[in-house]
Amino acid sequence: VDNSEYMRNGDFLPTRLQAQQDAVNIVCHSKTRSNPENNVGLITLANNCEVLTTLTPDTGRILSKLHAVQPVGKISFCTGVRVAHLALKHRQGKNHKTRIIVFVGSPVEDNEKDLVKLAKRLKKEKVNVDIVNFGEE
Repeated sequence: VDNSEYMRNGDFLPTRLQAQQDAVNIVCHSKTRSNPENNVGLITLANNCEVLTTLTPDTGRILSKLHAVQPVGKISFCTGVRVAHLALKHRQGKNHKTRIIVFVGSPVEDNEKDLVKLAKRLKKEKVNVDIVNFGEE
């Protein structure tokens, strides 16, 4: 999830951060309900890209950590996706498909070359990435 300063904006009611929390809630519930073996984790993208919860089927744990997230600093998109990829490598059930869902509500200022390199690595290792964008670009 994006927890950068841009998430304070009120263009989504009440704020981008709270709109993002609602979206994360919906995605977590749909993923865990579709298959009881699905696991969900939570990582912040701003500043030091912190792992808030490791992979778990418990959506209550995810949501309690999610509501404690405060906006700070700037987004580190590539670093956050790398951390998520690393968390997926250390999961229990290796026979499931892997997916990273990234919620972004601020401009991504990473170098295009780094983004392409990261995308190629994820594609090679069969990791799907979905991006949910809040904002205009």
